[in-house]
Amino acid sequence: MLTRRGRCGARCALASLAFAIAAFVPVFFGAKRAQASDFIIQHGRVPIGYTAEVEPHLVLGSAPPGPGYGSGGGIGVRASFVLAPEGFIRGLNDSVALGVGLDYSHYYGYLGFNGYRDQCLHFEQGPAGTSVCTEVTSNGGSYNYIYIPAVMQWNFWLTDRFSAFGEPGLNLYFVNNYGFSAGPALYIGGRLRLADRITLTARLGYPTIGIGVSFMQ
Repeated sequence: MLTRRGRCGARCALASLAFAIAAFVPVFFGAKRAQASDFIIQHGRVPIGYTAEVEPHLVLGSAPPGPGYGSGGGIGVRASFVLAPEGFIRGLNDSVALGVGLDYSHYYGYLGFNGYRDQCLHFEQGPAGTSVCTEVTSNGGSYNYIYIPAVMQWNFWLTDRFSAFGEPGLNLYFVNNYGFSAGPALYIGGRLRLADRITLTARLGYPTIGIGVSFMQ
């Protein structure tokens, strides 16, 4: 008899936290070095005049949506198209873009004392108030995900070199053997300007976190 099992263990959480710290450290210190006079959030003008942005990146995630389980990683790309260069707030240095992406991530499942365990898909009531699993996944503990996020990207240009953004939206995902499903997507992130139209971009959220390089056009 199988019982309902817990979420991803401490090892998965620590891996995700370490990746998030590694992703945001260069962006954070790049912003911290800026002097007070460098901040341009109230100038009302985006310092990089661009209409589109392409961002190849690495991704890492834990506790994925759907039947997957455990931690995993992969690669992806995000494209953002500026819809409102002057943003939502008059006199504030913000902008709004539509972001769409394509990410691939492989999850390794959960390794317990008896090896990899699959996830229970359906429980039925058992004797003495117990739950009995009557249907389980059958991927040998590993899962391949394809994510297709679509988000609204709200940018805040803090200095000539640093910007922060929030990205609420929808995430369409495909899991091997289980087809397509949809779920929420929510990210926060930042950019550190490396060259005229090139930035180091870090993103933290659900269902993945990532770090990459953005090329603006």
